[in-house]
Amino acid sequence: MFRFSAVLWLCSISWFARADVTLPLAPAPFYSGSWQEKSTPAQWHQQQQQSYLDALLAPDATDLAAPFLLQQEDRGNYKAELWQVPLSSISQSNAIMLVPKNQPIKAAVLLLHDHGAYFVIGKEKMIRPFAGSTLKKAAKNWVDKHYSGRFIGDELAALGYLVLAADTLGFGERGPIQYEQQQQLAANLIATGHSLSGLSAYEDMQLAKFLAERPDVPKGKIAAIGFSMGAYRAWQVAALSEHIQAAAAICWFNTYQQLLQPGANLTKGQSSFYMLHPGLARQLDIPDQVSLMAPKALYLINGGQDPLMPVQGVIQGQQQLKKVWQAFGAGSALRTELWSEARHEFNQQQQQQVWNWLEQWRSGR
Repeated sequence: MFRFSAVLWLCSISWFARADVTLPLAPAPFYSGSWQEKSTPAQWHQQQQQSYLDALLAPDATDLAAPFLLQQEDRGNYKAELWQVPLSSISQSNAIMLVPKNQPIKAAVLLLHDHGAYFVIGKEKMIRPFAGSTLKKAAKNWVDKHYSGRFIGDELAALGYLVLAADTLGFGERGPIQYEQQQQLAANLIATGHSLSGLSAYEDMQLAKFLAERPDVPKGKIAAIGFSMGAYRAWQVAALSEHIQAAAAICWFNTYQQLLQPGANLTKGQSSFYMLHPGLARQLDIPDQVSLMAPKALYLINGGQDPLMPVQGVIQGQQQLKKVWQAFGAGSALRTELWSEARHEFNQQQQQQVWNWLEQWRSGR
């Protein structure tokens, strides 16, 4: 498991964490990598996806040990398995997999957990902990707060989906770190030629590969679903991985122009280092990054009362997405919604809509 020392700090980044500091630079008014009609969609996609992959500063992943099954638990019409999954030369993670029993697997779903400045749990924010776990109370409190009291992984497994969720670095069994240690973790990775955002993204791609290699997963039927930071991770892994064919992303979508306003979370350091790739914003705005998913199926949900995602940026970004999906001739594969009364949450009503969308996608409708 990747360990980080507590000796390196990037003072310039820490300086940005002060609440009274304003941005010295305005967001770029023009992003050179944005979709433009002067190139074909395929050419644009290939070039910009490679730029995105280069920005990950990904570690080596050759000659990794095989994933190892650690624990199993019967949960009625599905079973829970705890796997140790090597993800790169510097990292591995424990992952919970839910496998339906006595029925064909409809599709696989990679669940990407949120951030929420709560590091005690990661995968258990979406999948019910094992019976003997000491994390059951923490997990129940979390799903009550953000997921209408439901473990969405278990809900999906009961419907016939194979589900996987793992801890990202700093969370659950790969932590827990303290809030103030996020910049220290990011600085240590940068000092070793990596990045926190890039490592997290690359590991998600490796988890997608792990799912794709399972013989019981229907070929070409893997979706990613996430809320908050998990939403960012869901559309990101779908944009970068050939193994993900669809994504549902709830409450993480906007433009840099809106998210870099003074006082916005993305300007404060700490948590933002899970979502900022060195150099990528020179050419790609956030909607451009999401657009690299096209022509795959994307279901994007935002809340009209979400204090973290300004509505203006959501609407502007949605318009940009539509142009790209239409250029690919796949306008019907894009679904964007703004729930006017919803806050930063993945509530039961939204979940049901995502489950309906998932069923339509996996059945080819």
